[in-house]
Amino acid sequence: MAKILNFFRTIRNNWKKSLVGVAGLSYGTSYSKTVYDTNQLMRQYCENVSQYGDLPLPTNVKPRHVTIILNPVAKNGQAKKLFQYYCEPLLHLAGIVVTIIQTQSQNDARKIIMNLDVPTDAIIVAGGDGTLSDVLTGLVRKYDCNLNSVKQCPIGILPLGQANKIAKSLYREYDDLSDVKQIIEATMAIINEESKMIDMIEIKSIEDNSEEPIKPIYAMGTVEWGAWKDADASASKYWYLGPLKKYATYVFNGFKNNLNQYCDAILKYTLPCEGCSRCNRNNSFLSGSSNLNTRWWHAFIPKTTTTINNIDYSKIINEKCDILHELPVSTSELHIETSNLDKSQVESSPPCLKVKMGPKDIDYFSFVHKGWRKEKSNQSLCDQVAEAKHIELSPQKVDKDCTLYIDNEEYELKNVEIKLLSRAVKVFCTQMNS
Repeated sequence: MAKILNFFRTIRNNWKKSLVGVAGLSYGTSYSKTVYDTNQLMRQYCENVSQYGDLPLPTNVKPRHVTIILNPVAKNGQAKKLFQYYCEPLLHLAGIVVTIIQTQSQNDARKIIMNLDVPTDAIIVAGGDGTLSDVLTGLVRKYDCNLNSVKQCPIGILPLGQANKIAKSLYREYDDLSDVKQIIEATMAIINEESKMIDMIEIKSIEDNSEEPIKPIYAMGTVEWGAWKDADASASKYWYLGPLKKYATYVFNGFKNNLNQYCDAILKYTLPCEGCSRCNRNNSFLSGSSNLNTRWWHAFIPKTTTTINNIDYSKIINEKCDILHELPVSTSELHIETSNLDKSQVESSPPCLKVKMGPKDIDYFSFVHKGWRKEKSNQSLCDQVAEAKHIELSPQKVDKDCTLYIDNEEYELKNVEIKLLSRAVKVFCTQMNS
């Protein structure tokens, strides 16, 4: 009994050290449990996947080959480590031939894709939304806007970036080990060859009088412009504040003038359409000519016809299609999103772009408060105001410091045309979303 009393007396006399010790012990226990659970999870999946690799392969069939575009600096420099630990072992155990190409700089992914001449069954993006946008842009440019060729190349998305909005919409949400389980689930979708067609958007400059016209950018997620987005993008400047930098950025960036008119523009748009004679006529150039160039996967992927679901859209009349509607915009935040980000989107509903605007009557304290709430709840501050198929965005005042974000990549703000390309890309995903 005396030893027990002495123990508690020692703790009381050294309560600061005791608190530090308890905190360290608690963290160590939690970390050890996480490592153990992760190892057990990987062991289970490795045992299951090894069955694929053990299956005999006919002599006249080549093993599957995938090309990995890996952004090593994604996820604060952790992307390569995560890929090597959670993705690469499963792909090798499944008997898949893997070629890994690491990006060296910004926009390097699109150059890699455009110069790629190695036959492959799929392209796998190991990074964030920005890397995915670069891969899509390089892919479409490689085929000169020939979507029939682009559709034949499956895309895999490994959520190894910071935001991963597209990947999170394709895979389940978990209560524990969420990031790890989503990475493994994405890898398993590639192994099982589960896929579906999803939308893509084309963003190109409207006014371009230069001798070398600016080529369009392609993405799957969202086009953003606004005060909160600018503040969020500048959070890295406050790295010295550690985990508080995400909150401090709203404090330091809230002193902007005219928060309520931060996004001042004229937005013209057409309504969504499931397909008609006008859509078929206006988008005919996207299907390309019948004389396709021989490229790196044409040798082993069969050609597809230009008909979609055997529907003759030339006989469908939609008088409202391609009629421009005008929407004056004067708000704090403007987002244009694809339906890819909405898990509740009904597959049979017309594909569309969702125009969303931020709240009005914003002062400094409201800006900071709503920014903090966004970081805690990870919910959008914008409400949907319209659905569109084709958008022309014309900012009323263009400043060199104004930024347009396309899937979290920064671009100069200018007059742009945003076009929805419905079900233009085949993406690996789990069966629940197909």
